Amino acid sequence: MSWAALFFALAVATVVLALGVGLLFWLERAREARLYARYTGVAATAGEPAARRDHPWLSRMAAGGVRIERALNAGEQTRTLLAQAGWRQTRARLMFHALSFAVPVATALLITPVLLTLATALTPPMRVLLAVMLVIVALLLPRFVLRWRARARRDRIEADVLLFINLLVLLFEAGLGMRQALAILARDAKDTMPALADELAPLVRQIEAGADADPLLHETGKLLEIEALENVFAVLRQVERYGGEIRQPLLDSLNELQSRRSMALREQVNKTSARMTIVLVLCFLPPLLIFIAGPALMSISAALGSS
Repeated sequence: MSWAALFFALAVATVVLALGVGLLFWLERAREARLYARYTGVAATAGEPAARRDHPWLSRMAAGGVRIERALNAGEQTRTLLAQAGWRQTRARLMFHALSFAVPVATALLITPVLLTLATALTPPMRVLLAVMLVIVALLLPRFVLRWRARARRDRIEADVLLFINLLVLLFEAGLGMRQALAILARDAKDTMPALADELAPLVRQIEAGADADPLLHETGKLLEIEALENVFAVLRQVERYGGEIRQPLLDSLNELQSRRSMALREQVNKTSARMTIVLVLCFLPPLLIFIAGPALMSISAALGSS
């Protein structure tokens, strides 16, 4: 490594150290300001969320994450994924936006010494390309994690729809109305279908506060993007709007869902059978041919060799 690269690495390390010391100093000043405001009785800004008041540095990092999302034109999609992942609380959204900003910044700061260390092994274009690739991965990594979390939660909710329909039919047969049935499931079904019960809880709270159930059911179904749950909510909306029999439409939805799952299971079994056939051909057939045809080939080879 040349002296210029060594001095450049020391300069970068000094800048990083200075930024770290400055960040610690700024955090200490913010903590002292909060303590001063608490002991002197100075009120916080009206309407400001508690998470932002208690952690102003976190809110600033979250603002940087929001700006990154705006630059990527992914704000609406992020809000949908956060709702599907169950991260509706202010603090959860704040933490996600803060990580969306902190991960690429930390990656950019950490890869600089690594690239300087590999200065002799890589050409300058390769170093720039590697740095750009790592920063892009760091920008997209929080969104990949969010997508994985949202997909996993949607799968759990979709798996609970069958039980949800059965419980609804049972509660309706007991003489309860739609709102009472949803309230009971949101309150008492957390052990059997926790993901779906958590999704029903804010819906029930808004209905009990006086909101119209029809648009709430429609928005919840569209937000989760689960077709089976949308069909169930469509039946509930129809009954809420026009009245009438609800047991038979729910049973029809139940039969349709069961037939779809049966077809999906058969398709998965067929795919597994095809894969097992490929494994059988590749792994079992060659040893079998060697075992059957091997002695004959050896005898023919010996006979030809002796002649």
